Amino acid sequence: MGLRTNLRQFRKDRSGAALVEFTLVAPMLIALMCGLAEFGQALRQYHIMEKGVRDAARYLSRVPASPPCIAADPNWATYVTQAKNLAIYGATTTGSPLFRGWTNTATVSVPAPTCLVNLRPSGADLPKIKVTATAPYADLGLLSALGFGPITLTVSHEELKVS
Repeated sequence: MGLRTNLRQFRKDRSGAALVEFTLVAPMLIALMCGLAEFGQALRQYHIMEKGVRDAARYLSRVPASPPCIAADPNWATYVTQAKNLAIYGATTTGSPLFRGWTNTATVSVPAPTCLVNLRPSGADLPKIKVTATAPYADLGLLSALGFGPITLTVSHEELKVS
């Protein structure tokens, strides 16, 4: 009889139920929190790259040199190098990168501008400048712990060259 009574009392006892529930739910909450942090880091890095590439394209669209589709200007290559630095470092010269791990200017490409026919009476062609950047995503460790391979972020921006 003592065993039955003890089992009935044990079944009715609710102390510790919250601890058991938390133990079951805690790993899911931690995984969700880490996933949100990883997603936020990816968005941050993408935004920094997007802003740098946009600034580089705007810079090239306003420099005094003529791009190759208008005339062969020897200064154009110098401005392209400065635009690549602008995308990565936030300045036309080297310095500290906008985010850790993105220091190679070869990851920023500026192909020869495409010339668009201008239908206005002035008739000068309009060069369309495109800047593209590719960089590996610097994860916080969760993706590599889960066995995911490296992720590459690619950003592109186009601007028309103003006269």
